[in-house]
Amino acid sequence: MKHRHPCRWAALALLVAVASSSLAQAASVLDFDVWMRLIDKRSVTVQKHIAARNVEDAKAEARELAAHYALMQAYFAADGRAEDAVRQSAEGRALAAEIPLALDRQDFAAAAQAALTLARTCNDCHDNYKPFK
Repeated sequence: MKHRHPCRWAALALLVAVASSSLAQAASVLDFDVWMRLIDKRSVTVQKHIAARNVEDAKAEARELAAHYALMQAYFAADGRAEDAVRQSAEGRALAAEIPLALDRQDFAAAAQAALTLARTCNDCHDNYKPFK
């Protein structure tokens, strides 16, 4: 079978490729928005758990925060345009990782300070990189 319009097939293939790429990027942005919302929620609950001396719950929240910051760090690194967001995500990850360590030492003040600083760092990055406003 001879195709009379090879340019149409090439254009269709290009259109499908662009649409697929856009859908993949949209899924990443949607995932990113979910991660940001989870971080926002957990940054509040970890502070509450620390204040209430709920050590295991605070440590679990902090581990989840660190995991989500790692996802955001990878997201921004893959984007290639947001070096400051990669750095801020790495800093958030480090702060979240400090919370369980401080709680293991029974240093509630250090854990609370790390959690508060973590919550404040969200605002530093939030306005520039929040996908949905």
